[in-house]
Amino acid sequence: MEKLDFLILKYLSKGLMIGEISKYLKDDEAIVISKSSIEKRLTTIRKIYNVKTLFHLAVIAKEKKWI
Repeated sequence: MEKLDFLILKYLSKGLMIGEISKYLKDDEAIVISKSSIEKRLTTIRKIYNVKTLFHLAVIAKEKKWI
């Protein structure tokens, strides 16, 4: 996974909505990314790790100590 993927997971784990993550990435990390691009990255990550929900993805990320 790329640094951006880890950042997206980090912000999701803090309880941010997908629409809010774009703003935080721009403000905190100087990364400009659209809401739809974030959704596409999350879809790809979910397929790679064979999870159905973002909650399940968060559990796996926590177990692997990504967040």
